[in-house]
Amino acid sequence: IQRAAAVLFIPVFLLSAYLFIQQGQGNVRTLAVRTNPGVVSAFDLPDGSKVWLNANSKLVYPTAFIEKERTVFLEGEAYFKVTKDAKPFIVKTDYLQTKVLGTEFNVKSYTAEDSHVTLISGKVQVRSHENARFVDLEPGKDAMLLSDGLFEVKEVNSEAYTYWKDGYFYFDELPLADIMKSIGRWYNVNVTFRNKEAMAYRIHFMSNRQSGIEETIRLMNRLKKVTLTLCENTVY
Repeated sequence: IQRAAAVLFIPVFLLSAYLFIQQGQGNVRTLAVRTNPGVVSAFDLPDGSKVWLNANSKLVYPTAFIEKERTVFLEGEAYFKVTKDAKPFIVKTDYLQTKVLGTEFNVKSYTAEDSHVTLISGKVQVRSHENARFVDLEPGKDAMLLSDGLFEVKEVNSEAYTYWKDGYFYFDELPLADIMKSIGRWYNVNVTFRNKEAMAYRIHFMSNRQSGIEETIRLMNRLKKVTLTLCENTVY
């Protein structure tokens, strides 16, 4: 399957991604990039590191990394390709912190219940706000934040966590509740389960996110595991 990128390259913000400039120290300003539903924005940080920011996400970073650490703040999900530097690169979210020197990894942190760090290459360290001890990750490993502040680390198909930046939904035997949460976030629609048992169904599903919600629902229904219906702004 050919994977064609479907992203918006900043500074082409228009109505899809927004750049906010805040006061900083001296000539250094704080920038905040926020994406709308249905949009992935790709841009470079001041050190040359590259970021893909998923829909309904926000990244805050300075116009220059003048401190001892290159620190950015994330709400939502982003893929980072970090330029090597003596200064550690830190990604902070409301629930966890990831530290690297130069590597490629994905951080998903829309909620505490669904916070992941997935390493593609290199090496990262991750810790929660409740636990000061860092956990080391190796390529192909995913660290999922648990309710007690610890992490469950397991080997995964890392592409399953990064297809989104190339414009695809990809779910490998995930619960339907998690799948519909991602689909609802991307298309900015509500999701209501009439059959609560269906929330636990595990489904393998892949589709082009740019095809539209009607096509996504059609493909889901072809699996014959569930029947989805779109009514106004809600999927049942």
